[in-house]
Amino acid sequence: MKIIIAGAGAVGTHLAKLLSREKHDITVIDQNPERLSYLANNYDIMAKAFSPISIEGLRNANIADTDLFIGVTPQETDNLTACILAHKMGAKKTVARVNTYEYIDKKNQFLFKDMGIDSIILPEMIAAQEIASSVSRSWIRQWWEVEHSDLVMMGIKVRGNSRILNKPLKELCGPESPYHIVAIKRLGETIIPHGNDLILAYDLVFFMTTRKYIPYIREITGKEDLPDVKNVVIMGGSITSVFTSHLLPDYMKVKIIEKDEQRCRQLFEQINNKKVMIIHGDGRDMSLLTDENIPNAEAFVSLTSSSETNLLSCLAAKRMNIHKTVAMIDNANFVSMGESLDIGTLINKQNIAASYIYQMMLKADVSNVKSLVVANADVAEFNVKESSKITRKPIKDLKLPQSSTLGGLVRNGQGYLINGNTIIQPGDRVVAFCIGNDLRNLSSFF
Repeated sequence: MKIIIAGAGAVGTHLAKLLSREKHDITVIDQNPERLSYLANNYDIMAKAFSPISIEGLRNANIADTDLFIGVTPQETDNLTACILAHKMGAKKTVARVNTYEYIDKKNQFLFKDMGIDSIILPEMIAAQEIASSVSRSWIRQWWEVEHSDLVMMGIKVRGNSRILNKPLKELCGPESPYHIVAIKRLGETIIPHGNDLILAYDLVFFMTTRKYIPYIREITGKEDLPDVKNVVIMGGSITSVFTSHLLPDYMKVKIIEKDEQRCRQLFEQINNKKVMIIHGDGRDMSLLTDENIPNAEAFVSLTSSSETNLLSCLAAKRMNIHKTVAMIDNANFVSMGESLDIGTLINKQNIAASYIYQMMLKADVSNVKSLVVANADVAEFNVKESSKITRKPIKDLKLPQSSTLGGLVRNGQGYLINGNTIIQPGDRVVAFCIGNDLRNLSSFF
C-alpha cells in the first residue's frame, strides 16, 4: 500500500515508524528538514521537504497513485486543505486530524465526505473518553466495551489480596466460567496465557466478561475496598482537560490546575460548569495542593505537555494516598518508566491516532481498534462476513496466530465468551486481542 503522511510531528513520526515495519511504501512530507532527516536515516521511508498544501509538491510525491493520505500536521486547516487536494489529485482515501470538536460530530460528516475527506480524527477527544472511562472505574486500568452490547474487557492490576493468584488458568477459566483471561502483562512482557499459566501478584490481567459479572471480578481481584471517585483533580488546562471535564459524570467534582493565567480565563469561558473549579497555580507546588485539599481527592489526572511532569505529578499524588492516577505520555520512551512507578493509567495520543488509522488499512471489516500502550497490543472488533474463514471450524481447529486470542462475541445483541469449541457465525461481532503487529495476520481469518 502506498501511503503519504503529511506532518512529521509526534503523531506522524509514530505512524511512520509503525507502518514502515509492515513494508508499506511510506512517504512523509514536512517543512522541517531536521524531522525528516531523522525518519529517513532510521526507517525505510521516503522523506520530502515541502508544504503539505503545495500542489506541485503533492504531484512530485506521486499523489495520484496513493492509497491513503494522512494529514496530521499541527495546523488543522493545512490537514483539511491537504486532504481535499489529495482527493482531487487521485488519492483513494484521506484522513485529517482536526482540533475542532464540531468537526467530529456525526451529523457533519457528510460535509467532509463531499469535500473528499473520508475520515476525521480528534485524538484529544478520544483520549478524553479513555480518561473519563478510567476515572469512572477507579479499580480498572484499561476498559473496553463493545457498543450496544454487555460485553466488556477490563485490564486490572492484581495484588497480594487477589483470590485468583497462583492457580492454573484451566482451573479458573473453564467453559462455564463467567470470564475469560485474554492476556497477562508481567515484568514488561505481554503474554497470551494457556491452561497451565498462573496469575501472579502485580500482574496486569486482561479479563473479557459481561456486565453482569463485573462486581464478581472486582471481588475476586481484591478491589472491593477501593473508594469510588467523587473528586477529581486535573493538572494542566489542555484541550484534553476540557473534553475530559465535560465527559465526567455530573456527580463528580472537578478541579483543574493551570499555571498560565490567561489560559485559566479561557478555561472558565470554555467549560462554564458549576461542577468544575479552575485554579490558577502550579500543580507541582505541594503547598498549593494542600491548601486546595487535593489529598482528599480520589483521582488525579496529569495532562500537561510534559511527559516527565505528568509522571512525577502522579507519583506525588500517589504519595498523598490518591489511589487513582492517570498520566498523559506523549513520549513513548516514558511508558516503561510509568509502569515501573506503578502509575495507574497511561494515555498516549500517538497510539490513539495510530489505532484509528490502522483500522482503515485492514482488509477485514473492523468496526473498532484500540491500541493498549502498556501492553504493546491491539484490541479489535471484527464483523464476520458470510465468506470468512473464521466460520468454517471450531476455534480450536483454526490455527489462529499464537500471539492472538478471541475473547468474546456479540450475536443478536447478546454478549458471549469464546472458548475452543465456539463456532463463529456470519453476522457475529468478535473481539480479538493481538500482541505486537499480529492484527493484520488475524484479520485474514475475517
